[in-house]
Amino acid sequence: MSVEDHSLMAPGQDPLRTSHRFQFGVWEVDSSASEVRKHGSRIKLQDKPFQLLVLLLEHAGMVTTREELRRGLWPADTFVNFDANLKTTVNKLRQVLGDSAESPIFIETVPRQGYRFLPSVVSLESRPLTTVPELAPGGPIRAKASDNPAEPPTASPSLRRHLAVCLVAGVAVLLLSIHAFPPRPTPVPAPALHRVVLLVLPFDNLSGDPAQEYFSDGLTDEMITLLGRQYPRGLAVIARTSAMSYRGTQKRLAEVAHELGGVEYVLEGSVRRSGGRVSINARLFRAEDQASLWAETYEREVADLLAIQHDVAGRIASSLVLEVVPNRTRHVTHIPDSRIYDAYLMGLYEANKRSEPSLRKSMEYFQTAIQGDPAYAPPYAGLANSYLLSAGWLNMSPAEAYPKAKAAALRALELDDNLAEALTTLAEEEHEYEWKWAEAEGEFRQAIGLDPNSAIAHKSYAEFLMHSGRGKEAIAEMERARDLDPLSLIANTLVGFAHHNAREYDRATEEYDKVIQLDPRFAPAHYFLGATLAQEGRYDEAITHLQTAKDLSQGASLMTAGLARAYAAAGQRERALSELRGLQQRALHRYVSPYGFAQVYAALGDNPGAIQMLDRAAAEHVFELMFLKVDRSFDHLHGAPEFQGLLQQIGFPK
Repeated sequence: MSVEDHSLMAPGQDPLRTSHRFQFGVWEVDSSASEVRKHGSRIKLQDKPFQLLVLLLEHAGMVTTREELRRGLWPADTFVNFDANLKTTVNKLRQVLGDSAESPIFIETVPRQGYRFLPSVVSLESRPLTTVPELAPGGPIRAKASDNPAEPPTASPSLRRHLAVCLVAGVAVLLLSIHAFPPRPTPVPAPALHRVVLLVLPFDNLSGDPAQEYFSDGLTDEMITLLGRQYPRGLAVIARTSAMSYRGTQKRLAEVAHELGGVEYVLEGSVRRSGGRVSINARLFRAEDQASLWAETYEREVADLLAIQHDVAGRIASSLVLEVVPNRTRHVTHIPDSRIYDAYLMGLYEANKRSEPSLRKSMEYFQTAIQGDPAYAPPYAGLANSYLLSAGWLNMSPAEAYPKAKAAALRALELDDNLAEALTTLAEEEHEYEWKWAEAEGEFRQAIGLDPNSAIAHKSYAEFLMHSGRGKEAIAEMERARDLDPLSLIANTLVGFAHHNAREYDRATEEYDKVIQLDPRFAPAHYFLGATLAQEGRYDEAITHLQTAKDLSQGASLMTAGLARAYAAAGQRERALSELRGLQQRALHRYVSPYGFAQVYAALGDNPGAIQMLDRAAAEHVFELMFLKVDRSFDHLHGAPEFQGLLQQIGFPK
């Protein structure tokens, strides 16, 4: 019986079929032994639903008609209420698979005809029972053997290694969403045992206009975010920072995959914008052999782009068989004007530069998008994040930045309560500025639940755990963030910082050294390495790195305070006082955190001055206070009643 043959016998009646074991994703079915297994564990399934499953598997990708099901499930001399019994059997099978009739991943109802099994199915003992399925635009999957000449007719060793998930996706571009204490908190769910790892390479700008880079970069950013959000349990999408490092790369896909630690599939594309029209090309490759699995070209009006993105996501849902049945596709609820979307993408483009001028520009673009369409949620989330970054880089005072960040995040969540970015920002604000520890932890965990692929959410939660003194958990969470963004300099640096806060200084130094090897001009790595070396009493090396950090950051107050502390700890008091005077002069013209002053005063032995500055930091609610419990700059102050009062005021968990 060929794949194209629509005739059907009861399971096991085909004398030509030698295979009785099938696999789709993490599911295995043994028709001879009447067994169904998921992740290797046996799943209980009654006889009739099992027979139905085998019938559907034998004709995966095609319609199994009602008459064929009648003959296959009930002998001719058996009288049953066919419609009612078939419906019950299908519902029982869907329940075991975790499927839905409204948004099917496995079993599609074909009205007045029958049912179709959607995923690609592989025979474990002989040939595949279906070729790689093609998803027709707007229609069901069709099996067509000639469509993929790169795939052999039988399951290759490469394919067997990837049986956990068969990824043949109709992936396109232009995506809408952007792209944040109970006594015994339950742990954040760990990633699935196996998730397909996908890299979205930066889309090439073929417009011939460098000013259009924001558009191609924005599309890449949006695609990463939406793919990660739609299929969080089965698909791990490499985060933006690491993806963007491969802009224009000439490396082979296998080399890129190795550098990123096991990428299995790569999506690449290009975009050309001219006037009111846009052309997009997208191709999906398998990394190990560069086999092209899917390609598509789109010619659309710019105004139509956002309207088609979730239709594209629906094609993905029908093409992926994931570790866990993916979250149902969220439908577009609000489509902004293309000019509003442009302003939003420009905001993302500027925010990702992370400099003070670019962050202010990003706020302007987000505000423009909000003014043009107050009901569009993503610009509010972007604006909230820009305010939060400005507070973190000490570009704005806490009183100026945090309330604005919270207001924008709350508005974003009012419009779309599934925005993990906005929820992460809200959690950070409530943690760092309002000191609401329990509420913040709940929101961090909820954000990760909404988007387990968000490196930002994992990173932010890891910092929360550091502040809480939960060092081992913080390290594990920061490792998850790095796994999702392996080439991110800040993610790798913060892995080292997590070890530093756990007082594992040798391991912290190793992590910082790796970052500096990747980019010798990355100031935060020099800063954190200098702080760790100073803690170990290696003052000459510490001062060298802290001076480098100060120089690379154009004299940022954070780096200057670190250098002053190192000088003081090394007994070079005059140099420490010189750096302190520089900080005081800087504070006359722009914001300087009193926490940095407190660290310097403590290093100089001025304990009353240090306490005074910590009191001021508490009055301002500066974010560095979150490190007060673990910051070794103040170890000698822990016995002071004033210091203990500060710890109680902030409300650190016991």
